[in-house]
Amino acid sequence: MELNTGARVVSLPQHKGMKRSAILRLVKNNVDEKTDFLIDGLKANIADALFEEMTNLSEQQALAHHFNIMRAMKVDELKYRDVFDALLTRTWDRFLEKQDEDFLENPTGKIAALIKSLSDRTTNHYKVLINDTRYRFQTLFQRELDWHPLFPDIYYRAFWQALKETNLSYDERCLVVPLFHRFVMDRYGQILLTANRTLIELKIDTTIQLPTSSQ
Repeated sequence: MELNTGARVVSLPQHKGMKRSAILRLVKNNVDEKTDFLIDGLKANIADALFEEMTNLSEQQALAHHFNIMRAMKVDELKYRDVFDALLTRTWDRFLEKQDEDFLENPTGKIAALIKSLSDRTTNHYKVLINDTRYRFQTLFQRELDWHPLFPDIYYRAFWQALKETNLSYDERCLVVPLFHRFVMDRYGQILLTANRTLIELKIDTTIQLPTSSQ
């Protein structure tokens, strides 16, 4: 795994002695605000954009799916957004506790390939920012990290899992995922920039020197 080990950081540069948990909580709070803003954008634009995802369906099918999805996004909004938020919160908790993110469900069926494709596309597009975030978290934890709560795959899987709280059919939930990509994940750089800006303000650098086995 690639590790940024440039200039030596003599001591952990936490702002005014803040604990690691407090720093992560501040980063998460700022990230949550930006994520909520983007989800609100999805809500505001889904009515018109949804028809663009159904050009291969008959008019009758498209109208039926549109009605069901718009009703679910309104009636079940609190349920699916609460679950989405709870899953992301649990991811941050497990990150702090040095556990993995494997509690998230793996999508099955045709959506699995789409989510992987969208996740890979987002990861490649924001590779530099994702790595900068990982380097700063490595400085915070003073150890190598192979994942963090802001990996795109986590957001896609959490959103898909949260959609199960609605009364939408599998196929209707599949129609919502590309719109989540379009209005949230296609703007994912804003989330990563928010996290990095917070860590920069707290003097968390991107360069660390890990202890050697003889130390």
